[in-house]
Amino acid sequence: MDYEKERKKREDEYFARKEFERRKKMLDEEHGKMKDEEKKKLKELHWMRCPKCGMEMLEINLEGIKVDKCTECSGYFFDKGELEQVIEKKTGFFNNLAKLFTN
Repeated sequence: MDYEKERKKREDEYFARKEFERRKKMLDEEHGKMKDEEKKKLKELHWMRCPKCGMEMLEINLEGIKVDKCTECSGYFFDKGELEQVIEKKTGFFNNLAKLFTN
């Protein structure tokens, strides 16, 4: 019985990964067709905007890691590579991070 559950889990993960790769390839092709000026306009439109509510975000420094915080919904967002930096930090960092979410 456990073997069947594990097999199903691996199968689901496989198909989810394949679907992600298929969608990513389509988006990469679309992005490749976009002109640089169009990409620049999109970046300016969305720069430092919350992906959840669209409001402005501020960058806060948390033990040397710059984290983006939404001024409206109070969501926290990490840029590429920042999550890896969080993982490398010691326990004290996680305590401070937890305090942010409870305030």
